[in-house]
Amino acid sequence: ERRTIATHEAGHATVAYLVGKSRKLEVLSIIKRKDALGLLAHSDLEERFMRTKSEIEALIQISFGGLVAEELFFGETTTGPGSDLAVATSAAAQMVGALGMCGSLISYESVEYAGGSNLVAKVLSSDEGKEKVEGILFDAKTSVTAMLEDYRHIVEALRDALLERDELIGEEIIDTIRLAEQRRMSTTA
Repeated sequence: ERRTIATHEAGHATVAYLVGKSRKLEVLSIIKRKDALGLLAHSDLEERFMRTKSEIEALIQISFGGLVAEELFFGETTTGPGSDLAVATSAAAQMVGALGMCGSLISYESVEYAGGSNLVAKVLSSDEGKEKVEGILFDAKTSVTAMLEDYRHIVEALRDALLERDELIGEEIIDTIRLAEQRRMSTTA
């Protein structure tokens, strides 16, 4: 189980490193905290109040890092990605139903709805909204799968470092990634 958690978190960190150009990797851990068995803490490089479409898509991809790493390394997933999928679904629903980023300019946030005021529920209650959200999530998972297949060596290096030390802070994460890249370059040269 520890190895699975380490692989899961290493998947998040690898994707965050690759696509999170405006992100700072702060903590990568397999130390249990409340309901989380591990975590990747990351934040904006500078204080931000708005996000671009590509930044939201990157956050969705980061959410898929753990699930995809589990699939690639173990052939199946655990219950671990549950909250990651909730975050990704919520972000995709905002893109579709509130931010005008997916073809429609209708904001479901302005619509009174018998089911309550939950934006995700509003968007997913229509076939078109559900299809658009599913498309965003499928595209993110597809790109993350290709990414982690190409950068499997980084996932392995981060996983192994977590298994050895339980937690990496800031530059320790980046140093582990750089070392993995150097090792890969020296074996392919």
